[in-house]
Amino acid sequence: MDSLDSLVTTAMPTTAGIAIEPVGAGWRLSCAQRVPGPPAEVFPFFATARNLERITPAFLHFRILRSTPEPLAAGARIDYALRLHGLPVRWRTRIDAWEPPRRFVDRQVRGPFRTWVHTHTFQARGDGTLINDVVRFDLYCRPLARTPALGWIFADLRAIFEHRRREMERAFARSGRQP
Repeated sequence: MDSLDSLVTTAMPTTAGIAIEPVGAGWRLSCAQRVPGPPAEVFPFFATARNLERITPAFLHFRILRSTPEPLAAGARIDYALRLHGLPVRWRTRIDAWEPPRRFVDRQVRGPFRTWVHTHTFQARGDGTLINDVVRFDLYCRPLARTPALGWIFADLRAIFEHRRREMERAFARSGRQP
């Protein structure tokens, strides 16, 4: 008799600093990355919604449809379109917390997950910034957690965050300042 937690733990080992683990009625994805520059210079990169397009992998065909307001602030909404394995998806997030240059939180209002709450934190580390991403998420269709689909979802999330890590390294590597 396999529990859901043992299935998930087996399906998603920690790789490349990106971990997905069961938490309560869902999962938590966490990853960390250090980039050059202090938080006050790194944080503004995330205040521009279009930079999300820049750090999202091409396989998602991601595009922002609307963002209000720009630059981002608490209460801002971002509407985007993407394709998951060829299927069109509309997604809306709302910025629930905006605390420059320390943290912000975006929450899925409409999209492919039952729950998606993404907390971004920025901490000074020497002459750089440690960026921590923690995403709490859950599926609309919980029985999918007992199928190979869960492994595909985890693999997609890992690929997205690995791509994001590489793109942020490129964006901040030049001078350690916001691109």
